Amino acid sequence: MRSILAAFLMMTGAVATGASAAEPTQSAGVSRGEQTILDCVPEANVDSCWEAGVAAEKLGDAKAALAAYEASCNAGFQMGGCYEAGKIYFLNVTLRDYEAARERMERVCGSDDVGIGPYACKYLGIIYRNGLTGEPRIDRAFAELSRACFLHNPAPFIDGNGCEILADSIPDADEMGVDDEIWQPEYIAYLAFAMGCSDDMPALCDRALEIHSRAVAQSAPWLGRCAEDVEAVGFAGQCEDLSRAASVADYEQRQAFRRRLVSMYHRATEFAG
Repeated sequence: MRSILAAFLMMTGAVATGASAAEPTQSAGVSRGEQTILDCVPEANVDSCWEAGVAAEKLGDAKAALAAYEASCNAGFQMGGCYEAGKIYFLNVTLRDYEAARERMERVCGSDDVGIGPYACKYLGIIYRNGLTGEPRIDRAFAELSRACFLHNPAPFIDGNGCEILADSIPDADEMGVDDEIWQPEYIAYLAFAMGCSDDMPALCDRALEIHSRAVAQSAPWLGRCAEDVEAVGFAGQCEDLSRAASVADYEQRQAFRRRLVSMYHRATEFAG
């Protein structure tokens, strides 16, 4: 049967496609006090408007930085301008505009930029979870946070903080509209904490271990599923070893571990269990 996660990703993919950036164009000049930011031109892997935004932020001029980042975003050479503009709209009290933040982050989350894409997905998840642009959307929040932690790109590169927020925001079975025996929030949270642990976040390793220890003390039913899943994905260890194996020093080993966790996450979120 189609997984819950797959259904959500189909929905979010359609939204992201509709919000994708247009083909790169030259942007109009942007006024910054008595200076003018010239039309955006590519600069290495960024562009001149993005660089002007960084310079304005260093000077403490958030308004000028936003104008520059918006120009970069509209130019479409890369996703950094959209992401930084979205952050300002989200975080800056004076310039806050959650709807604008949502639109910018959707562009980035829906892009193939593996460096900042997962981080944008995290912001989207928070927006939908907290209902910052309308009614809370638990389904959309879960889908976007899943992308931040597990599913944005096949490498996989992740946002460890996104994993933490996901683990703390797993919907219950009623919210997902599925049976309690199928949907195991603690198991999904355990996998999310283990994945976040691999992003050099030892506190998340500890939280994963706490969940597993509590599950053992309570003879939680999801432990059996986890044991089956670690075997199915070829993990050389037991379920309780996931968080201990997460922070591997070797890059290739870490990425291989992450790919196994992604496979386990798919299995954990299937209707069939």
